[in-house]
Amino acid sequence: MDVVGYSIITLIILCFTYWYLKNKFTKSSVPTNWPIVGMLPGFVHNAHRIHSFFTDILLETTSNFEFRGPVFANMDMLFTIDPANIHHILSRNFSNYPKGPEFREIFDRLGNGIFNGTPVDLQDIFQRFSFDTNSKLLLDHDPKSLSVNLPHVPCEIAFSDMGDALAYRHILPKNYWKLQKWLRVGFRSVYVSCHCGETEEVDE
Repeated sequence: MDVVGYSIITLIILCFTYWYLKNKFTKSSVPTNWPIVGMLPGFVHNAHRIHSFFTDILLETTSNFEFRGPVFANMDMLFTIDPANIHHILSRNFSNYPKGPEFREIFDRLGNGIFNGTPVDLQDIFQRFSFDTNSKLLLDHDPKSLSVNLPHVPCEIAFSDMGDALAYRHILPKNYWKLQKWLRVGFRSVYVSCHCGETEEVDE
C-alpha cells in the first residue's frame, strides 16, 4: 500500500477517534460535522428518533441549527424554532423567500407554497364546515357556505347565533336569562326556519 493509502486510513482512524472521544466526554446533541460526509452519520444514527433528535439539538443551540450535509449532495438546511424567525419567513416577509427553480421542479404540486398570505378567520371557516356537514347529514342539502368565495348564507349565521344563545343559557342561571328574555335584552332563543336562502326569526 502506498503513502496515500496509509494517509487515508490514518485520517479515518483519527476522525472516528475524535468522534468517539467527543461524544464520550462532551455529551452534546449536535452531530459532528465530518469531512466529506458532513453531519449525515449523526442523522442516520438517530433516524429512529429523528424528532427528538432535532428537538434536543435546537434546545442546545438556542433555537437555530445549521445542518451540513455531504459535499456531494444538496442537503444543507437551516432549522429554527425561533417564533420571530418563523414569523419573518412565513408571514411578514414571505415574498422575500421565493422558491428556487430546483425546489419548484421537485415540489411543483405545492405551487408557490402551502401558506396563504391572505388572513383567514378560522372560527368562521369551522362554523361553515359544521353547518354544511350538519345540513348534508340531516337534510340531505348542501348549502355550500364553504365555497371558495365564502358566500353570505343567512341561515348559517342564524344557526351560529342560535348556538351562542343556547350556550349562553346553559352557563347563566335560569332566572337571569328569563329576566333578560322578559326585558327583551341580551341573547334570546330563536327558532330558525330556512327555505331557499330566507331566514325567519321567531321569539319564544
